[in-house]
Amino acid sequence: MVKRQKNVRLLAGFLIVASVMITGCVSTQETTLERNKDLIRRLHEEVWSKGNVNKLDEFYSEEIVWHLLPLGVELKGLDQLEDRIQNHRQAFPDWTEKIQQIVAEGDLVATHFASTGTNKGSFLGNPPTGKQIQINEMAIHRIVDGKIVEQWVIPDVFSLNQQLGLVSQSN
Repeated sequence: MVKRQKNVRLLAGFLIVASVMITGCVSTQETTLERNKDLIRRLHEEVWSKGNVNKLDEFYSEEIVWHLLPLGVELKGLDQLEDRIQNHRQAFPDWTEKIQQIVAEGDLVATHFASTGTNKGSFLGNPPTGKQIQINEMAIHRIVDGKIVEQWVIPDVFSLNQQLGLVSQSN
């Protein structure tokens, strides 16, 4: 009887330790996912909505590879990305991004967001239209050691061009 009670206590102790270890692993994973989502929320706010390119290195790795899928654009490194953001903000100085949905899994964070802005500067070689636009976009960010190392962006380019009057509504 004493041996059985000892075995039951050992088993109970093992289950408690295993539970704490499993909970700790899940908790650590959940914490990392939440930290990654927070990084992306702050990115949309600080860099893309406010244009704070001086904060790029807080969010992106030096070796960032940034893909603008519909246009086949691929940028490498912070300097190329900074130029792209500055050019975009010259075309749309009031550009704002509002996250609609955010999902994290492993080292990836995906967002669906609405972007708005007024075209006050040259955009893709076209003169400013003064028109205000609103488009939907999606992005996937791969995060390693707290920094974005790769990003894929899919804006609704057709809707953007329609709203700017660069393509007809009937196309």
